[in-house]
Amino acid sequence: MDLKDTEFLLKIRGIEYFNEELSCLGDQLAKILFCLKEFKQDYQWFVFDVFGSTHSSLLELFPTQDLSAMSTDKLIDSVKQIFQFESGVFIGFQKGLQIEWDANSMPETEEDGGIQHSLADIEIRAFDFSYFEIYGNDKKLKEYLVQNLNK
Repeated sequence: MDLKDTEFLLKIRGIEYFNEELSCLGDQLAKILFCLKEFKQDYQWFVFDVFGSTHSSLLELFPTQDLSAMSTDKLIDSVKQIFQFESGVFIGFQKGLQIEWDANSMPETEEDGGIQHSLADIEIRAFDFSYFEIYGNDKKLKEYLVQNLNK
Protein backbone atom coordinates (compact mmCIF):
# COMPACT_ATOMS: atom_id res chain seq x y z
CA MET A 1 0.00 0.00 0.00
CA ASP A 2 1.23 3.52 -0.80
CA LEU A 3 1.33 5.58 2.37
CA LYS A 4 0.95 9.35 2.54
CA ASP A 5 3.88 10.98 4.32
CA THR A 6 2.98 12.99 7.41
CA GLU A 7 4.43 15.89 9.37
CA PHE A 8 3.89 14.25 12.72
CA LEU A 9 3.36 11.02 14.59
CA LEU A 10 1.98 11.28 18.11
CA LYS A 11 1.97 8.21 20.37
CA ILE A 12 -0.58 8.41 23.15
CA ARG A 13 -0.39 6.16 26.19
CA GLY A 14 -2.87 6.25 29.05
CA ILE A 15 -0.39 7.07 31.80
CA GLU A 16 1.14 9.99 29.87
CA TYR A 17 -2.01 11.65 28.56
CA PHE A 18 -4.92 10.52 30.69
CA ASN A 19 -3.33 9.70 34.06
CA GLU A 20 -4.61 6.12 33.72
CA GLU A 21 -2.61 2.91 33.85
CA LEU A 22 -4.52 1.39 30.95
CA SER A 23 -4.25 2.55 27.34
CA CYS A 24 -6.41 2.20 24.24
CA LEU A 25 -9.63 2.74 26.17
CA GLY A 26 -12.74 3.76 24.29
CA ASP A 27 -13.18 6.84 26.52
CA GLN A 28 -9.62 7.89 25.70
CA LEU A 29 -10.27 7.67 21.96
CA ALA A 30 -13.49 9.64 22.46
CA LYS A 31 -11.45 12.42 24.14
CA ILE A 32 -8.99 12.43 21.23
CA LEU A 33 -11.82 12.68 18.71
CA PHE A 34 -13.50 15.45 20.70
CA CYS A 35 -10.22 17.43 20.70
CA LEU A 36 -9.90 16.96 16.94
CA LYS A 37 -13.42 18.25 16.45
CA GLU A 38 -12.81 21.25 18.73
CA PHE A 39 -9.55 22.18 17.03
CA LYS A 40 -10.39 22.10 13.40
CA GLN A 41 -13.49 20.60 11.93
CA ASP A 42 -15.85 17.71 11.86
CA TYR A 43 -14.40 14.91 9.75
CA GLN A 44 -16.03 12.01 8.00
CA TRP A 45 -14.46 8.77 9.26
CA PHE A 46 -13.83 5.33 7.86
CA VAL A 47 -13.07 2.50 10.27
CA PHE A 48 -11.08 -0.68 9.66
CA ASP A 49 -9.56 -3.62 11.53
CA VAL A 50 -11.38 -2.98 14.83
CA PHE A 51 -11.09 -5.50 17.66
CA GLY A 52 -11.65 -4.85 21.33
CA SER A 53 -13.50 -5.55 24.54
CA THR A 54 -17.17 -4.57 24.51
CA HIS A 55 -20.61 -5.68 25.59
CA SER A 56 -22.02 -4.86 22.14
CA SER A 57 -21.37 -6.30 18.72
CA LEU A 58 -18.48 -4.60 16.94
CA LEU A 59 -20.47 -4.83 13.70
CA GLU A 60 -23.30 -2.86 15.31
CA LEU A 61 -20.93 -0.21 16.67
CA PHE A 62 -18.87 0.15 13.51
CA PRO A 63 -21.06 -0.46 10.49
CA THR A 64 -18.59 1.75 8.61
CA GLN A 65 -16.41 -1.29 8.12
CA ASP A 66 -18.70 -1.79 5.11
CA LEU A 67 -17.02 1.36 3.68
CA SER A 68 -19.61 3.99 4.48
CA ALA A 69 -18.57 7.22 6.21
CA MET A 70 -19.33 7.97 9.86
CA SER A 71 -19.56 11.42 11.45
CA THR A 72 -17.26 12.38 14.33
CA ASP A 73 -20.21 12.47 16.73
CA LYS A 74 -21.34 8.99 15.71
CA LEU A 75 -17.79 7.68 15.98
CA ILE A 76 -17.45 9.20 19.48
CA ASP A 77 -20.69 7.47 20.53
CA SER A 78 -19.43 4.16 19.13
CA VAL A 79 -15.95 4.24 20.66
CA LYS A 80 -17.39 5.03 24.09
CA GLN A 81 -19.00 1.55 23.96
CA ILE A 82 -15.57 -0.10 23.74
CA PHE A 83 -13.81 -0.79 27.01
CA GLN A 84 -10.37 -1.31 25.42
CA PHE A 85 -9.14 -1.57 21.84
CA GLU A 86 -6.84 -4.34 20.69
CA SER A 87 -6.60 -2.83 17.20
CA GLY A 88 -8.27 -0.34 14.94
CA VAL A 89 -7.70 2.13 12.13
CA PHE A 90 -9.73 5.37 12.07
CA ILE A 91 -9.13 7.54 9.00
CA GLY A 92 -10.52 11.09 8.84
CA PHE A 93 -11.35 13.06 5.70
CA GLN A 94 -12.84 16.46 5.00
CA LYS A 95 -16.60 16.20 4.78
CA GLY A 96 -18.04 15.93 1.29
CA LEU A 97 -15.12 14.16 -0.38
CA GLN A 98 -15.96 11.09 -2.42
CA ILE A 99 -13.64 8.39 -1.13
CA GLU A 100 -12.76 5.24 -3.02
CA TRP A 101 -10.97 2.24 -1.58
CA ASP A 102 -8.91 -0.49 -3.22
CA ALA A 103 -10.58 -3.74 -2.11
CA ASN A 104 -7.24 -5.54 -2.54
CA SER A 105 -5.41 -3.20 -0.18
CA MET A 106 -7.53 -2.19 2.80
CA PRO A 107 -6.06 -0.26 5.75
CA GLU A 108 -4.59 -2.33 8.57
CA THR A 109 -3.37 -1.51 12.05
CA GLU A 110 0.03 -3.12 11.50
CA GLU A 111 0.84 -1.12 8.33
CA ASP A 112 4.03 0.95 8.15
CA GLY A 113 3.96 4.56 9.38
CA GLY A 114 1.91 7.13 7.49
CA ILE A 115 -1.65 7.76 6.40
CA GLN A 116 -3.18 4.91 4.42
CA HIS A 117 -5.20 7.04 1.96
CA SER A 118 -3.86 9.91 -0.15
CA LEU A 119 -6.90 12.18 0.49
CA ALA A 120 -7.05 11.69 4.27
CA ASP A 121 -6.18 14.44 6.76
CA ILE A 122 -5.60 12.29 9.80
CA GLU A 123 -5.28 8.67 10.87
CA ILE A 124 -5.56 7.14 14.33
CA ARG A 125 -4.48 3.58 15.08
CA ALA A 126 -5.00 1.56 18.25
CA PHE A 127 -2.19 -0.88 19.01
CA ASP A 128 -2.45 -4.04 21.09
CA PHE A 129 -4.14 -2.47 24.14
CA SER A 130 -0.94 -0.38 24.53
CA TYR A 131 -1.17 3.00 22.77
CA PHE A 132 -2.75 5.10 20.05
CA GLU A 133 -0.78 6.48 17.12
CA ILE A 134 -1.98 9.65 15.42
CA TYR A 135 -0.62 10.60 12.00
CA GLY A 136 -1.27 14.04 10.55
CA ASN A 137 0.13 17.02 8.68
CA ASP A 138 -0.90 19.97 10.84
CA LYS A 139 1.73 20.50 13.56
CA LYS A 140 -0.60 22.97 15.31
CA LEU A 141 -3.07 20.11 15.69
CA LYS A 142 -0.38 17.98 17.32
CA GLU A 143 0.41 20.80 19.77
CA TYR A 144 -3.29 21.25 20.51
CA LEU A 145 -3.72 17.55 21.26
CA VAL A 146 -0.68 17.46 23.54
CA GLN A 147 -1.89 20.51 25.49
CA ASN A 148 -5.54 19.50 25.77
CA LEU A 149 -5.18 15.78 26.43
CA ASN A 150 -2.81 16.45 29.33
CA LYS A 151 -5.43 18.39 31.32
